[in-house]
Amino acid sequence: MNIPQLFLDRARRNPDADAFFVMDALDPAQGGAPAAAHPGWRRYSYGDSRAQITELAMGLVEAGVEDGDRVAILGETSHLWVAADLAVLCIGAVTVGLYPTLTGPQLAFQLEHSGAKAILIDSAPLLEKLRPHLASLPGLRLCFAMRPGLGLPMAPRRAAPPGWLERRVGAVSADALATLVYTSGTTGEPKGVMLHHRHFVAVVRSSEAALPLAPGDRSVVFLPLAHSLQRFALYRGLAEGVVGYFAPTIEALPPTLLTARPQVLLSVPRMLEKIKSSAEATAARRGPRAAKVYAWAVEVGLQHAAFTREGRRPPLGLRAQRRAAEALVFRKIKAKLGGELQMVISGGAALHPEVGAWFEAIGVAVREGWGLTETCAPATTNRRERHALGTVGPAMPGVEVKVAADGELMVRSPGNFSGYWRDPEATAAAFDADDFFYTGDLGSIDREGFVRITGRKKDIIVTAGGKNVAPNPIEGDLTGGLIGQAVVIGDERPFLVALLTLDAEQAEAQATAAGWTGGPELWKDQPAVQAAVAARVEAVNASRAPFEQIKRWRLLAAPFTVEGDEMTPSLKLRRAQIARSRAADIAQLYAAPVSGGR
Repeated sequence: MNIPQLFLDRARRNPDADAFFVMDALDPAQGGAPAAAHPGWRRYSYGDSRAQITELAMGLVEAGVEDGDRVAILGETSHLWVAADLAVLCIGAVTVGLYPTLTGPQLAFQLEHSGAKAILIDSAPLLEKLRPHLASLPGLRLCFAMRPGLGLPMAPRRAAPPGWLERRVGAVSADALATLVYTSGTTGEPKGVMLHHRHFVAVVRSSEAALPLAPGDRSVVFLPLAHSLQRFALYRGLAEGVVGYFAPTIEALPPTLLTARPQVLLSVPRMLEKIKSSAEATAARRGPRAAKVYAWAVEVGLQHAAFTREGRRPPLGLRAQRRAAEALVFRKIKAKLGGELQMVISGGAALHPEVGAWFEAIGVAVREGWGLTETCAPATTNRRERHALGTVGPAMPGVEVKVAADGELMVRSPGNFSGYWRDPEATAAAFDADDFFYTGDLGSIDREGFVRITGRKKDIIVTAGGKNVAPNPIEGDLTGGLIGQAVVIGDERPFLVALLTLDAEQAEAQATAAGWTGGPELWKDQPAVQAAVAARVEAVNASRAPFEQIKRWRLLAAPFTVEGDEMTPSLKLRRAQIARSRAADIAQLYAAPVSGGR
């Protein structure tokens, strides 16, 4: 079986079922039909989507796209991206997803490296970013617009004869290359990960067995579709009949949640941290009494969840308090998430147990999984009934995970990639003699098979004293309250220091309550803020050996961002770039003693 067949099978069985919902303003073709339940939105059934994909697939063939050609897609997450991707896959071509946050030179590198013959572009700003580099890409012979008004020919759409799509899809081998997914390049140049149809199909089927969802469940699509995690989730949703609502940007996620009322949400840890922080800030803005009620409710929720997690019935008094906490606090938090959210699936990076416990406390199940682009997204996942906070769950069916002598996790799976595009040396170095993939992640496996992630092998800090320190757990413990992000520095240095960013929403809430003027630049220097941050750093230090403790820190007003090239599109920190861009701050931390933590 190949990827399009997952979609076509569902479309054949349920042509009138909901597939996607899209904002009117983001649907230039005005396809589908007005969504009666959602004014300002359009509904696409599986039949509507199949017709759109068929016409686009036929148009690409007539334009000259052939089997095996690489076709790049440059655009924000949208139904147009999905239609383009599936049309490319239907004709045996290869999708090259490009992150819209990449710079012009980065886009040009990936287009040249992949040998892309065609590109579909979503917006004028993205076209302008790429335009200066088009002359240096002679192999890129076809440029199409996904929306009108770009000054490019629109992506061609042609009527196809009956049965054409099924015949074309049937000719695509499960062993055919489906996509090149470029790694985010936190260190060095990105590599093109080769994922075939069989890899995605295997992982979709394995994850369905491990953590099944129900046809008709609603979710929100907002992560970058150039990333393997969202792409896997998309294919699985199409195969399983999960209804997707497209959030056009991260900023549009809150109103999209209110429209979609999702039962399940795929997210990355950074977004879950922000949801928790927003709830805390909202309570703080409402004054000391509301903050006290909020803190009480969360503590009650944590105690209740602990009993449930252990399979024990909570005491009668605790059950009564939990009902009160639900009415006073939790119901309001969940209303902002749509009001029907039952489960969050977290992936892309390790989720701090404190964040997972908070969601469990308010009554939303958290099921964390783990995998990499090279494993075609998830290799492990917590199950509905078999789960443990602080772990990424046991291996999925058909997947083997082991720990190497140096603590590196290794995976053997039918979802493992076939190699790096045009890089045989890196491919050979990625596997051992038994075909286990070196993931680069450090971790452990307990007696029940649950996998814990402790950090990235490349991130390990070796201090001047020769001590090895994994920064990720320390950073996870530091983050929270007024600290939005944390980066630990100390490679070849005498001690560890940390760059911390101010959580803007929490700081604003505190500023409103205290009557502070100005903005984050002034708020970060307030004695109350400095004292709260210092207390959190001291609490984190208290549980660690001296060489793992943060000796000095600096609080920054502005967060690390994707736009500033300090985070990847999947919201992971780019350590090397942060070390370069914040070199002056780091130098001062290692110079003469600084006043306080500033």
